Amino acid sequence: MRHSLTAIFVVLLALSGCSPSMQFPPGFVEVEKYDLGPYDQRAVSADGVVVALRSETNPKNASLDFWVTAIRDELVNRRGYFLTKEEPLAQSGDTAPGRLMTFTAQRSGVEFTYMAAVHVQGGKVLIAEAGGKSETVVHRMDDLRKALSSVRAGGV
Repeated sequence: MRHSLTAIFVVLLALSGCSPSMQFPPGFVEVEKYDLGPYDQRAVSADGVVVALRSETNPKNASLDFWVTAIRDELVNRRGYFLTKEEPLAQSGDTAPGRLMTFTAQRSGVEFTYMAAVHVQGGKVLIAEAGGKSETVVHRMDDLRKALSSVRAGGV
């Protein structure tokens, strides 16, 4: 019985390291797993800023440039966002190099800011996102940038 429990613990520990993860900024509360939708992780601040991480398969091993272009074109050409900044994200630890894009959009007279960090690692594309009303996001930009840069691939 003791060996069975040890084996189960080892398997659960190994599985817990398989999912992509990121560190949330201070003041954010993680959303329960059953509310995540297509996300691996998701958190929200009291003033309505959302941070999330999702992973997609990269079956043809497309490059980082491919995915950045695809995401940028979708948001700008199809969803009406304006690209305000694009910057590289350096590799650190087990995080693949990536690119961070910042967008704005007007919806019902309110300006929103959306940030997307894209990392390609192995057969996965990791997309860390943050967004909310621009007036609240602007005060959190440094913390959000740090969180979006903290993506870890897990067992990818």
